[in-house]
Amino acid sequence: MFLFRHARDYYTAATADQLLSASAWLLVALVGVFIGVHLLRRSAGSPIATGPGATLPPDVRVVKYEIGARLYHWANAIVVLGLAVSGVALFAPGSLGGAPWLIMHELFAGSFIALLTLHIIVAPRRGEGRTMWFDAADLRDIRLIVTNFLGGTRDYPALGKYDPFQKLYHAVVTVLAAGFIVSGIYLVLSAQVWASFSHSWMRSMRLIHDVSAFGFLAILIGHLYFGLIRVNWPQLAAMVTGRLRGSVFNLHHDAARWQPRDE
Repeated sequence: MFLFRHARDYYTAATADQLLSASAWLLVALVGVFIGVHLLRRSAGSPIATGPGATLPPDVRVVKYEIGARLYHWANAIVVLGLAVSGVALFAPGSLGGAPWLIMHELFAGSFIALLTLHIIVAPRRGEGRTMWFDAADLRDIRLIVTNFLGGTRDYPALGKYDPFQKLYHAVVTVLAAGFIVSGIYLVLSAQVWASFSHSWMRSMRLIHDVSAFGFLAILIGHLYFGLIRVNWPQLAAMVTGRLRGSVFNLHHDAARWQPRDE
């Protein structure tokens, strides 16, 4: 199977020029396979924390997501949806009609960069950065979660604010976002004829943009899946209300690893 479209120009022989649509769909299909396997494995029920952990009174309500985090999350969701739709229209010209997709894509891209910059500035000031850093406990949690998923144990860790796979998701999304932002800047400069670059450089930028963008979308599909499955409904509701009940907290979290603020 070929992953890339190859093109020949005046200067070089045929070289990789663009990600094929079949390759993009293959990436999405692999995420679908993972979702199917996960649904089958967890069809009998999802695990809860079995390890010793500090608990909270069941009726207490704690703050999980501040208003700023919630606004950023939902605004970012709208912007990413706009980027995805306009990006697909540009990737497959004519597939979604004749709207000014390039201008729309550039506007959504600018909004995405602005929101990301705001997040980078504000999150560390609120202490959110520390909740996403890995430590030795996260490595132990990964081993235990994977062993549980494969049926090797019934034990499951009591977690901090975020589980280790959420932290991995955040790290991978950051790398992919950097890839399509940097490459996108070069593509915009070239498309608007504000600067010119070599053929080989623009090929590289298009490939990086394609691969990182479709990788980003594939991971977001997985993120949507985990956000919508029943076991995570309280977490999804917390992304709207900001609050989490102590009874839900005690099923998955350890108050010694995450000390949430009372409502």
